[in-house]
Amino acid sequence: MTPQRSIETTEELYRKFERTFARRPAYGQHQVDWVFDCAVTAWHLVDWVARELHAGGKSTVRDTQDRLKAQCPELFVCEQVCNGAKHFVLDNAQLNPFNVAQDVRGTSDLKGIRLNIMPGDGQSHDVVLTPMVLITDKDHNSWEAIELFHRVLAFWQRELGVPPH
Repeated sequence: MTPQRSIETTEELYRKFERTFARRPAYGQHQVDWVFDCAVTAWHLVDWVARELHAGGKSTVRDTQDRLKAQCPELFVCEQVCNGAKHFVLDNAQLNPFNVAQDVRGTSDLKGIRLNIMPGDGQSHDVVLTPMVLITDKDHNSWEAIELFHRVLAFWQRELGVPPH
């Protein structure tokens, strides 16, 4: 096996997002860490897409951000988490009143992930239970993190035209 040397393409960054999402059980009781890791990668994909679309010309990152957020509103939540983790207090009026310390919260509710699934095999499967994380966006909508990232993964898969792994 050849070790990974770098992440050089948008698809490679998407695959990193997939791997981070799949490692959720390994984060154990540290699911808020998992939320930050997923949100940062999901949001930074926007910049990579903008760079590829506008290579050699003037980058219109803001236009690309706005277009992609219109297609996938969950990316707006990723942006809030990503920038909230970076700055703690957000000065950007479009992202306020989001407060990462208050609006990304682990719960004592458990959410299961089934592993080693073979359709129709008639066998029981491993289920890993981990604490659920809720994100409250600036508009006071509540998002269950795992569902939010499922939607973002599906969006990026369609947008980038990459097959699932």
